[in-house]
Formats: sequence, structure tokens, C-alpha cells
Amino acid sequence: MTKLIINGWKALKGTITPVANKNSVIKMIPAALLTDEIVTIHNVPMSSDVKYMCQIVEKLGGKVEYLNNNTTLKIDCSTVNRFDIDPELSDKMKASVMFLGPLLIKFGKAQMPTPQGCKLGTRPLDSLIQNMIDIGADYKHENGNYYLSIDQSKISGKEIRSRFPSVTGTENLIIFATKIQGTTIIYNAACEPHTQELCHFLNAMGANISGIGSNKIIIEGVWHLKGVEWTVDSDHLDVGGFIAATVMTGWELTIKNAVVKHMDMILQVYKKLGVTVEIDRAKDEIFVPKNQKLVIDKTVKGDLFDIKALHRPLFPADLIHVASVLALKAQWSAIFINSFYEYSFFFVEELAKMKALTVMADPMRIITFGPTQFKPANLISPNIIQASYAMVICALAAEWKSVISEVEPLFRRYPDIDKQFNSIGADIEIIRE
Repeated sequence: MTKLIINGWKALKGTITPVANKNSVIKMIPAALLTDEIVTIHNVPMSSDVKYMCQIVEKLGGKVEYLNNNTTLKIDCSTVNRFDIDPELSDKMKASVMFLGPLLIKFGKAQMPTPQGCKLGTRPLDSLIQNMIDIGADYKHENGNYYLSIDQSKISGKEIRSRFPSVTGTENLIIFATKIQGTTIIYNAACEPHTQELCHFLNAMGANISGIGSNKIIIEGVWHLKGVEWTVDSDHLDVGGFIAATVMTGWELTIKNAVVKHMDMILQVYKKLGVTVEIDRAKDEIFVPKNQKLVIDKTVKGDLFDIKALHRPLFPADLIHVASVLALKAQWSAIFINSFYEYSFFFVEELAKMKALTVMADPMRIITFGPTQFKPANLISPNIIQASYAMVICALAAEWKSVISEVEPLFRRYPDIDKQFNSIGADIEIIRE
């Protein structure tokens, strides 16, 4: 078991660079199967999710080399010779489904067991599977395994109207469509920052994808994709986390490489919670001033303001936990709604140990009551990356020592969370037992 010892109420100040977006990296790794040339990816966070995806490549017969103190991946998929994804590795993360599209292109078939991941709820794969069926794949589910196959001579591009803008569903279809004949148009496509970066990455390999950043993606199929060298963007979720942690502790911070282009809706919602930041788009920096007095807006009718987790370009579901604990430091109340995942808000049971005042209206809605002075506590991390991260910044805002146990899920996105926060004044220690 791994735990964090956090001595809170320290001055967080200075300059920080966010972690790279692991959700971009774990989509680029499967996309490397589309070429027999070398793919090199820089600015890679060596999180456990990234390691698992690399291990899947190796189990499929590919080669992965770690360079530059494990911040660069060199991937050679010319030797990939299997179409079935390792069951043990699939069980560790839902993103393993990202190999389905590339394997279909390479072999005309793909097989994997039901994947796991954060315990957010049922997290169905219906949109992903339906997209692949609509493009022409055959599908069956037997004995807990997914089987997909195609007749490559009969597959061509077509219009796909996805009933749900699933990120993995959209990304699998994009990867698949890059190397099939004709034009594929995806309506109601996901357009998250990591989906956009995957599209730019594929275009650098020779794909022809347009509509990037919108909910209508157009893919003109090509015959050949080449190797590429790519540097990964910062994680917008990490930027949002640093802003919240700094405001909650009352200090100031400059965030470099802040992917300002992806922060507009996040900052708009934070402003409703009373947060003020200064943006330098030319330098791609965000400055967070100290001693902010947080007061939550009400609606124009005087009702409680609600924050809904929605698809891009609206507020991201993966930041709803951080926004809710930020609201707990503000005056007045807010309603938080996450209809994506039925288990998402159960972490408030742990926040209650820190004297956080929340009411769970139902599994998908909570109401916050602030301002809260967080108290130190012994906490158990849920198996949800972003909920665990929210608990960390609560502990940073509490006086004295808190202990958070079972924090392994954090390392799936934030492999050096202690070093990052300690570099700006925090006091976090990792204990592995």
C-alpha cells in the first residue's frame, strides 16, 4: 500500500510547469501501430497508464525504448504480430480499448477482454462498438471478450452519426478511418484537448483529418502513414488543479506552458466560484494572484449556481472533483452535477472527515456549503484519479498533517505529484509499505 503524508497550509508560490497530458500519450502509443516506421514521443509523463500501454505494445510483438531519463518513447511497431490484447494489462486500464482500431487496420481483426479502470460506474463501451459496427466491422461478445473483424476489401469511408460523443469511441474511429478508402465524416464527435492532439499527431504522420476541435471530424483515407517525432502538450487538468490548489492555500503561482487555448471554459467556471487569474497568451502562461476572496455567483434569478460536467467544449468531467472542493473554500453554495458517472461523487464521504460541508442530493449531484476550513484527517483514496487529486489539494489547504492511503490511482496520471508540489513549497512525502 502507498500513502501520502501531507503537511498542509504551506505557502505555494513560484513557477510550475504542468505534467504532460497522459491522455494524449496513451492514444498516440496505439496509433503507432499504423506505421512500420519509428514513432518518437517527447515530454512523456512516466505514469503507470503510459507504462501499461507500452507493455501492451511489447506483448503484441512491438518494441519500446525509453530515452532521456524516461521522458521520451521510441516505438517500433514493425514487428507487431498479434491481434489479441493481453488480459492482465487490459484489466488495469480502460484505455486499452484504444488498440482495437489500430489492430483492425493492421490485421482485419482484434480481440480483448472487458477493460477496467477508475471505479466511476458502469462506463459502457456501446458508443465505441456501435461506431465500429457502423463503419462496417463485425462484432461479437463472448465469454467476457470483445471480438471485432472487418473485410478490408469491402470497407470504405462513410458518414457516422454517433449517438454519444465518446472520447475513446471517436478516437478509435478516427485512427481506423485514417487508412481506409474514401471519406469518413463523424458527427457528434468528441473534441477534447487530447482528441485534438491525437488528430494533429496523425496528420503529422501523413493522415488527412480536418474539423479538428469541432464536433464534426472529416477524415480522408490515405494508404501510407510515416513515422513521426512529437512533443506532447501540457495537461489542462493539471493546470486547473494548480490554480485550485494555489487559490485554496491563499498564495500565488505562475503556470508555464499552461495550454491557455484549452482553458477558456475551465476559467469561466472558476470565475463563477470567485477565482481571478491573469493570462499571458503570448507566453502561454497563467498567473494566480494571492489572497483571493472567493464568493460564488448566483444566477440572474438569485438561485444557486450549478456546474455540470459536460462534453468539450464545456466543463470537463475530469475536473468536476477539483472544482467542487474549490467551491468548498468559497462563500455561499453551488450545485455540482456529473451525469457521466454514477459513482463519481462518493469521495465526499472522505471529505466529511476534513469537516467539508456537502450534501449528496443523489449519486450524480452534490451541494457544497462554504467557506470551509479543512481539518487534517486520515483519508482513504477512492479508485478515481481526479477524486484522489482533489483530496490532495484539500490536504494542502488544511492545517497540520493529513494522511491519504491507497493512492496508487494517482500515479496513473501524476507519477511525480510529490515532486511537483514540493517544488513550489508543499510538504508531501510518499510512503510505500
